Amino acid sequence: MSELSLSTLLGILKKSIIYIVIAAIVFAAGAYIYCKFVAVPTYQTKVALLATTSSGFANQDQDSPGTDTTDLSGIRALIATFIDTLSTRDFSELIKEKTGLEYSADQLKGMINIVRRSDQSLFMDVTVTCTNAKNAVVIAEAICEYSDDYLVSKFPSAYVLALENSGSKAYQNYPNTPMTVLSVAVLGAVLIFAMAIVINIMDKAIKGEKDFSANYDIPILGNIPNFKIAAREEKK
Repeated sequence: MSELSLSTLLGILKKSIIYIVIAAIVFAAGAYIYCKFVAVPTYQTKVALLATTSSGFANQDQDSPGTDTTDLSGIRALIATFIDTLSTRDFSELIKEKTGLEYSADQLKGMINIVRRSDQSLFMDVTVTCTNAKNAVVIAEAICEYSDDYLVSKFPSAYVLALENSGSKAYQNYPNTPMTVLSVAVLGAVLIFAMAIVINIMDKAIKGEKDFSANYDIPILGNIPNFKIAAREEKK
């Protein structure tokens, strides 16, 4: 029995290092097999929409280089409504009709995520997540093409411009094989080390004079020798 000090932890680590390494390898192999042969990969593409109004465009044709403060405040107040409108099943039905993809409107709605970039920003960031990279691009392109007309049909003074269109290519976002393998390997190593610590704590055997002194405030009168070891040493 020994106290859980730094030296004790290092001793446990030294004794169980082979099991920790084996566990890390086994867990990593399992994670790799899962990522490569079991997990269904998903792909993401992103586009940015800029919200504005017809009055905002009109002001840009004047000497002033942009919209005035009143216009900007009005646009910011409407962005949350724009996002809610583009997140409806009705808009997903439009995307389904325009793309001709074999997804239901509800499935498309689940693939599209629209968030406001910041409280003061006029940008809406759209992320499309799909199990097919080409379809993700098709959906993103449809959003860029039809979101403006759809919003105008609901809000005649609303305009949306597609900017920062990175939606021409989709990137795999799940599974992240290297990160998953590394994380699971570390998890396996930590679990084995934790088990070794628990076993050490539960072990009530006294492993020597130092262990006895560390746990009991009792004087040590002497040691009982191991006669078998002593006999072997004499024969040598």
